[in-house]
Amino acid sequence: MINLKETTEPQKALLKRMKNRDWLENHFKEIQEKYADQWIAVIGEKLVAHGNDPDEAKGNIKEDFSSTEMVLIRVPRGEVSQPV
Repeated sequence: MINLKETTEPQKALLKRMKNRDWLENHFKEIQEKYADQWIAVIGEKLVAHGNDPDEAKGNIKEDFSSTEMVLIRVPRGEVSQPV
C-alpha cells in the first residue's frame, strides 16, 4: 500500500534542486560578475564547479552528487529578465 505521508526519494531530490535554484537566484549578481559566459554547477546550495561547457563544469565537481539535485546552467552576460 502507498503511504501518502512519506516523502519519496524523487520528491526529496526535487526539493533539493529547488533549494539550489533559489540559492542561485539569491546570489545571481555576484555569480554573474565572476562567471559570465561560463557553465556553473550548484549543489548543496553552493557553487561547486564551473567550466567553459557543461561537461567541463561537471568534470570539475570534486564531491559525490546526484544529477537530479544539481542545477547546471550557463551564466549569461548582461541583463536577465525576471518572471512576472
